Amino acid sequence: MLIYILTFILGAVIASFLNVLAKSVPIHQNWWFRKSACPHCQKVLGPLQLIPILSFLIQKGRCRSCATNVSPLYVLAEVAGGLLFTSPLIFLPNPPVHLLQTWLFFSLLLTVTLTDLCYGLIPNKILITFGIPLLFFQPNIATAIIGFLFFYGAFFLGKLLFKKETIGFGDMKLYLVIGLVFQVQSLLVSIAIASVAALLYILLFAKNNKSAPIPFAPFIAIGTIIAYILAMR
Repeated sequence: MLIYILTFILGAVIASFLNVLAKSVPIHQNWWFRKSACPHCQKVLGPLQLIPILSFLIQKGRCRSCATNVSPLYVLAEVAGGLLFTSPLIFLPNPPVHLLQTWLFFSLLLTVTLTDLCYGLIPNKILITFGIPLLFFQPNIATAIIGFLFFYGAFFLGKLLFKKETIGFGDMKLYLVIGLVFQVQSLLVSIAIASVAALLYILLFAKNNKSAPIPFAPFIAIGTIIAYILAMR
């Protein structure tokens, strides 16, 4: 049990850092020297206000200085990071052969989810930062190319049928990186789950505003995580 608790804490701490990365890189801020501050009053946060999850709960989701509500996305990302880091220990063979690869891969998916939700972007810098280390874990270059070409074809088909872009170039490049880790079967499972999840979201929550852009990275992340766990079991 202790190993699960420590792993969850590690995941939450790393997710807190990924939050900073996701907030900074798309707007070209220097995340390395950036100090965490309230986005409303710009008050720099102290050490006790930077404890993942606990700080949010203790302060009841408000800034200690100006009492403005803090976006729940921060704490949700930290919880997700803890769960993602713990999941390989629960669902995959003990110990997972490529635990570091799994954590790196899941960190990529969490980061692009945050950048897509916050800015509608999947920055090249994020893909390169995580993609290069993944090259050292027996990459599947052919699958990476297949994933990119699949979405490249879907991009032009969507534009032809709907007269607008239905898939972003960021999604294509994301699947290029995902393909480095996957076999073709797992790649197809990821795409299928992501597509179904996105369709269900549109039908249930966005059917009255179908023209509004919908970030696809969160659905890609869901499909990819499920496909990865199924493939590794």
